[in-house]
Amino acid sequence: MASNFKIKFCFGLLMLSLTSCMGFKSSASTSSGKNLYETFFVGNDGTQYFIKPLSFTDKDKNLLTLDLTFRYKNQIKDSCIVNASFFDNAVHKSMDSVIVSNESVRVKLMDVKHLFSERSGNKVNSRFSTKGSLIEVSKLFENANWKATIYFETKQIDYFPPQQTKRKIDKLRYGIFMLF
Repeated sequence: MASNFKIKFCFGLLMLSLTSCMGFKSSASTSSGKNLYETFFVGNDGTQYFIKPLSFTDKDKNLLTLDLTFRYKNQIKDSCIVNASFFDNAVHKSMDSVIVSNESVRVKLMDVKHLFSERSGNKVNSRFSTKGSLIEVSKLFENANWKATIYFETKQIDYFPPQQTKRKIDKLRYGIFMLF
């Protein structure tokens, strides 16, 4: 009986030690803005950040969300993956470019790749991905008055952040980008 307990106890310790070596994900806290992003320790590459989707709307109240993924260790030297999902009545399978700007900086994102389109309620979610300079993207967080412009072959659509998104941008500046 005692031997069976020892085996289970040793097995439990082994499982605990193996899972604790898999990686580290930070905990969330609403007051510091950590609920707006997730961090993952990635060894010699430092920390990987995932900024959860930030919402923007156009004049017709269509929704655009942007999420960002990047790595940082001691200095900014990497790129930033920018994923865009926008929800409207049409299916879009190609996008020319995205420009995200504020009074301080204008970040032009080219080579936009279509990931998928799917129905989401009565709208279509068209999802795209591109890469940009992390140095330029980090400068966006110096001012929360963003404008995101999506360029298609035949039209362009301007999206603006609501107050809630502006507050999130300010929290992200304080929680992440001021540390760089």
